[in-house]
Amino acid sequence: MPDDSSNTPGNTPGNTPGNNPENNPGNKSGNGPGDTPPPKPKRRLPRWARWTLEGLVFVAALLAVQAWMGPDLPEGEIPGMAVEDLDGRALTIGGPADEPTVVVFWATWCGYCDLEMPWLVDLVDDHRVITVAMQSGDADTVRAHMRENDLEKLAVVNDPDGQIAASLGVNVTPTFLFFDQTGRVAHSTTGLTSPWGVRLRMWWMNRAAD
Repeated sequence: MPDDSSNTPGNTPGNTPGNNPENNPGNKSGNGPGDTPPPKPKRRLPRWARWTLEGLVFVAALLAVQAWMGPDLPEGEIPGMAVEDLDGRALTIGGPADEPTVVVFWATWCGYCDLEMPWLVDLVDDHRVITVAMQSGDADTVRAHMRENDLEKLAVVNDPDGQIAASLGVNVTPTFLFFDQTGRVAHSTTGLTSPWGVRLRMWWMNRAAD
């Protein structure tokens, strides 16, 4: 008589719920209540946000270095100093004014000045800018330099012997003095700077005056 034990449900190999890996919850990986969920991907800042943050850090570091290395520049209110530009127009450095003023000390022999003077021309459309040519020769020499470099739009005070600069403690070119409307030196910086850094200071002084 044939043995039917191999056909009974309990003896059928490979077909019982206990032997089927698909029907055994214990054999499944990654679905149990104790399993650790996969880590979520880290969110990164947008590129423009990273660039902005890096730019702010760079500017802060640059300002700190300039403040540490820079000369002792004047602070507080400066009495108005009457001067004339190359065209004979009467100007005042310091003292009360209708709007904030940036006074830039530069020289024809200053390499950094050659980089900064061109964008100062664009600044005069929106702000009061006075430049002082420091120890750069006579008026004709300075005037020729301005003409050759398309800088004639700038108001230039000639300081051939450096007396104006010395009276304000300036001995480095370029030097930027930012006067608010009361004639107080609100900011100052020396060396290479940027047009948006200057515009930011001017905007801040205008905002404080409102």
